[in-house]
Amino acid sequence: MGKAAETSIVLKYSIIWCASFVAFKLQGDGILKKAYVVFVALATVAIILSVVGALIFYSRFQTYLENFENGFGEWSADADVPEDPNNPGHLVEWHINRVANVSHFGQYSLELFIDGRQDDGTIWIERRIELKKRSQVKVSFWLYNEQESFNTRAVVCAYIGAEDPEVEGDFTVLGSADEVAGWKNYAHTAIIGADSSGEFWVAVGISVRWETYLTYYVDYVEIEVFESFL
Repeated sequence: MGKAAETSIVLKYSIIWCASFVAFKLQGDGILKKAYVVFVALATVAIILSVVGALIFYSRFQTYLENFENGFGEWSADADVPEDPNNPGHLVEWHINRVANVSHFGQYSLELFIDGRQDDGTIWIERRIELKKRSQVKVSFWLYNEQESFNTRAVVCAYIGAEDPEVEGDFTVLGSADEVAGWKNYAHTAIIGADSSGEFWVAVGISVRWETYLTYYVDYVEIEVFESFL
């Protein structure tokens, strides 16, 4: 049973209880009994407003969660990387693979690897979601770094927008990927409107800042969408 259905049931029985209570009190006379009636009437209005508000909230709020236990889900890998001067005509090596050696939730996560020796390159996962109207969108995810470093070898980045991200400049930098050893949570929020296709894109990844090979892991990516009332 969904939250909206549960809330409607609460509303139904709350109104029935309040109506029964008022009917019982109306059987007698006196100031005290009239005060009870007024109190219950006000309480009924408060309950109705609260429940209706909850119904509206739940009807406009959606969550999309992926922990990669059964593949990539709706996500796919993409990149903006330079050519490899040591291998003319080819891009530098990179991959985003589902692995079982490191995980924040369950047994699997995504391994993000890039040859960053050219001090350039951004790799990410992305997905699109239908959007009916102007909304506030939040994406949060966990990133694993094997070893803390005072040097920023890579930064964590994210994107929320109407167009499919294609280059490093499309992304917002969330912070260093090397701040801690182990898992750290990152989040990005934006208010967007749907384009003519009625959809938007979300992406999370890393961008090179140091000339070295880089490996990180991403897990438990959650997207929250809340439609505007306006």
